[in-house]
Amino acid sequence: MLTVNDSGQLVSPNGQTPQAPPVNPALSSQLKELSESEGGLLDRRMFFDPEIYKVELERVFARSWSFLCHESQLAKAGDFFSTYIGADAVVVTRQRDGSITAVLNSCRHRGMKVCRADWGNAKAFTCTYHGWSYSTDGSLVSVPSEEYAYYNEIDKSKLGLLRVPQVQSYKGLVFGCFDPEAPSLVDFLGDMTYYLDILLDRVDGGTEVISGVHKWKMRGNWKLAAEQFSGDNYHTISSHISVLLSEFPPEAADAFMNVDGLEINPAEGHGVGVMYSPTGAPFSAGSSEAILRWRDETRQESINRLGKERVEGMSWTHANVFPNFSYLHDSSVLRVWMPKSPTEMEAWSWCIVDKKAPQEVKNAWRTQAIRHFSPGGTWEQDDGENWSYCSGAGGQEGVVTRLSKLHVEMGVGHERSHPTLPGKVSRTYSEQNQRSLYRRWGEFMAAESWKDISVPVRTAEVIDRSDMAKAGES
Repeated sequence: MLTVNDSGQLVSPNGQTPQAPPVNPALSSQLKELSESEGGLLDRRMFFDPEIYKVELERVFARSWSFLCHESQLAKAGDFFSTYIGADAVVVTRQRDGSITAVLNSCRHRGMKVCRADWGNAKAFTCTYHGWSYSTDGSLVSVPSEEYAYYNEIDKSKLGLLRVPQVQSYKGLVFGCFDPEAPSLVDFLGDMTYYLDILLDRVDGGTEVISGVHKWKMRGNWKLAAEQFSGDNYHTISSHISVLLSEFPPEAADAFMNVDGLEINPAEGHGVGVMYSPTGAPFSAGSSEAILRWRDETRQESINRLGKERVEGMSWTHANVFPNFSYLHDSSVLRVWMPKSPTEMEAWSWCIVDKKAPQEVKNAWRTQAIRHFSPGGTWEQDDGENWSYCSGAGGQEGVVTRLSKLHVEMGVGHERSHPTLPGKVSRTYSEQNQRSLYRRWGEFMAAESWKDISVPVRTAEVIDRSDMAKAGES
C-alpha cells in the first residue's frame, strides 16, 4: 500500500509497486470471481456491502485517474478548487509557473481541513485550528510560536500537505491519481480520447465551464449512476416518457423513442452512446435555436478537426470514463458521482461550453443544463428517483432480496467491431458497456497492484494540439 516517507510525501514502499491492503480471504475469493466473470449477473452486495465499499475506496479510487476540475477554473496563479478523489478531500491549485498541483485537504497537525472554500484564489492555506500555514503547493511555511512551542526543532520540510503524486490534463480536463505506479492519463483513457475529442476539440480554442458547480446528494450506490451514463439508453423509453411527451411534439417524441444508434466500448471500463441523426442535430431536449445555429455554423470546422465519421449523422449523447466521471455531450454537462457511503452518492455537475461560442449560445447551454440536468431538472429527477429505489438503497438490501443476482445480459454475444469507430459496438439498447464497467471494477478490486491491471490497447491516434493539450505535473 502507499506510505508516507520521511519527507512527508506519498510513495511506494521501498521503491516497489504499491501493494493493496490485505483483504479477508473469503472476500478476496469473491472479488476474484467478480473479476473473472464474463457473464451478465451481478451480486447485489456490490451496491451496499460496507466491506466491499472500503476495499473499493482503496483499490478503485486510490488507483484510478479521477476527474478533479476544468482548467478554466484555474485561470490564474493561486486559483484553487476543492474536490475529492474517492473519499479523500483534495485541493487543486494553479501554481505561479503555470503547473497544476493537488494536495490532500488535511492539516498534518490534527487533520483539520486547511481549505473550507469550494473555490477561489489564495496565496496560502492556513489551518484555522492551530494556525499552521501552507503554500499553495502544500509546503509548510509557518507554525505559530515555533520557537516557544517546538524549541525550533520542528522540521517543516517533512510536514507539508501530502501531494497527489500524479496530476495531468487532457484538453482542459484535469485528473489526479494517488498511485505513482499508474500509467499516464492518456494511456489510462485509451481510445476514450477519440470520443472525448468530440466534446473537447470540436472547435478552435477548446472548452470552458461556466456558472459554478451544482451539488446534491442521493440515495444509491455511485456505480448505478456511472453504469447508466456509460451505456443505458434503454431506460429512456420508460423513465423519461413523461418528459419526452411534454417537451417534444408527438412525432418528435415517437422518433426519439424509435431512433437507432450505438453503444460503444472504446476501452475496458469506459463507455459512450450515440444516436443516428440524419441532420446531425442533437437529440437533447430543448436545444435552442442559438445552439442549433452555432453547431451548424461550426460544423465544417468540426469536420476538418475530427473527420466526417464523428460529425455527420451522429448525435453523441452519454458517456462515462471509469470509474465515476460522466458527461452528456449534446446537453453540455459534466458529472462526477462522488461516493459518500455504500448507499449514498453526491452528484457534482458542471456546464461545459465551447470557449469561443457567443455569449448567447453559452447562456442557452447553461439554461438547457439547468432545466434538464440540475437537481430540479426534468430528466435528472427521474434518474435520481430510480437510483434511490435500486439495489443498495430504499431497503433493497434485505436478507432475502440480496440472494438473487441482478441481470445485465442484454446483448451478450452480439458485440462487434465497427469499420471506422474504435472499440466494440452494439445496438443502442445493450448492456455491453455496463458489463465492461463491472469487469474493470472487478479487475481493480481483485488486483494486488497495477502490475495485475491491464492497460488499454490504443488503436486511435491522439490529436495533440499544442495550444490545448497540456499537462500539469505535480
